[in-house]
Amino acid sequence: MLLVNPTINGTLNYVSDGTHKLTHLWKAFVKRFDVPQYGPKSDHGGLNKFKFGSIDFDPELFASDWPPPASIALTIYHSTTTEEAKVQVFTGTGHIREFGIDIVKYDLYGPDDYDETIADNTAYNDTLNVIITTILTGIAEISTVNTTYARASSPNVTHTSEGENLAVELASNIAEFYCHTIEIDGSTAYLIDLLRDRGTRTINEFGYFEFAKYWYKVPIAEAKAGDFSRYSDYSYGTVLSVTPYHSTEANINTALDDILTVENSPRLTIGIPFEDGIFPAFGEKVSFADTQLVGNLSSWFRQRVYRYDITAPTPVLWLEGEGAIA
Repeated sequence: MLLVNPTINGTLNYVSDGTHKLTHLWKAFVKRFDVPQYGPKSDHGGLNKFKFGSIDFDPELFASDWPPPASIALTIYHSTTTEEAKVQVFTGTGHIREFGIDIVKYDLYGPDDYDETIADNTAYNDTLNVIITTILTGIAEISTVNTTYARASSPNVTHTSEGENLAVELASNIAEFYCHTIEIDGSTAYLIDLLRDRGTRTINEFGYFEFAKYWYKVPIAEAKAGDFSRYSDYSYGTVLSVTPYHSTEANINTALDDILTVENSPRLTIGIPFEDGIFPAFGEKVSFADTQLVGNLSSWFRQRVYRYDITAPTPVLWLEGEGAIA
């Protein structure tokens, strides 16, 4: 069940998508809640973080506070049993988008945790592992960078910063150019190569809730970085422009080729029961057979995006990533 605590003009409220008589009475004032998503900045890397959409309330929630305030503090939980067993899904601010006769909609904004900056004209010339470690350990909340699943031969980074940059954003952008992601867990940041497996597992086809989805993005025909371009096997599609974090053509071309490989790979989605202990790690290679189509398939993907559908009748964790279909 979805449990939401909005604080409206100093009053803490207990609301849900249904009426639940738990420790508190949770009233059915939630009309819709966007599925929260956790994943990288882009499909070819960058910082992993949560992305939240919006939440819709019944106007009756604001009967004593009309019109609805521009912003509210709120915390969102999920529980399958009791109020005491609830698990926090979101905490932050709701900023109003619209309201009317049957809806009050707030967009959700989580807290920004890292505010350290990199000064203008800071020069870097070292391996990706060293650069990311240097930048991230300059953030008070991060003490360690784990590079176990970074590229075996760490690529070189050559870059001089322009203007003042948030340290975490600069690290994210550099990692993204080299098809790496950054996952922060507590005080440890993990640098993960998108071209490596972070462990492997096989999921039985009858262990997920919905049929697998196989899909392709609009292909990228050309990837550009500064004055350099690389072309895919597709003569049609889009042009992707990225910031180069090197000055040598060969290094830039290698990075662009990797980006094209990841971006143009097929993507796969499956849903598994929303239960603790069964979640594949980010970057883990997930293999599964599918015998429910007109022909049998045996495919795999590297786990990239998690979507937490906690409002479904039976909660589902949707897994998604790029891989191969066979």
